[in-house]
Amino acid sequence: MSKEVTDIRQAIQALSGITDLTYEGVACKVSDIDLATFTCTCTPINGDAEFFDVLLNADADKGFTLIPKDGSVVIVQQTSQATAYVSMVSKVDQIYLAGDANGGLVKVNDLVSKLNRIENDINVLKLVFSTWVPVPTDGGAALKTAATAWFGQQILPITTINDLSNNTVKHGNG
Repeated sequence: MSKEVTDIRQAIQALSGITDLTYEGVACKVSDIDLATFTCTCTPINGDAEFFDVLLNADADKGFTLIPKDGSVVIVQQTSQATAYVSMVSKVDQIYLAGDANGGLVKVNDLVSKLNRIENDINVLKLVFSTWVPVPTDGGAALKTAATAWFGQQILPITTINDLSNNTVKHGNG
């Protein structure tokens, strides 16, 4: 680019004030989180004026959104004099991944523990049947005796959605 073009560009920027519109991220304490509008209020840590109606995501939808914990530190980035968004969060209250239609993400360790209990129970029953020797004319008494220990132990507690769902991280169909 020639020096003349650079000089003209700089002159236009100076006349239009565009050079004054550079915004840096501001560390703030977040408050008044509104999940209906996906906005919040942010108070700069350095004592500057508050930011109101700060966007938590690009379109007030549950696409990909980090909902900060009330009172935590966030970084607010301005896109104009009147518009700002949360670009970073320090503590998360909720996370939406492609919405929330499918509820919370599965707690894998809890799910594996529950599945292992069921698998072990089935294996015990298989062992009962594989080692059982039918006794003629006992009417199934030998099988009942062999299985008594197995059917006397119920698998408790019964699993609920809350046992396996991480309600902090929700996901949808995108």
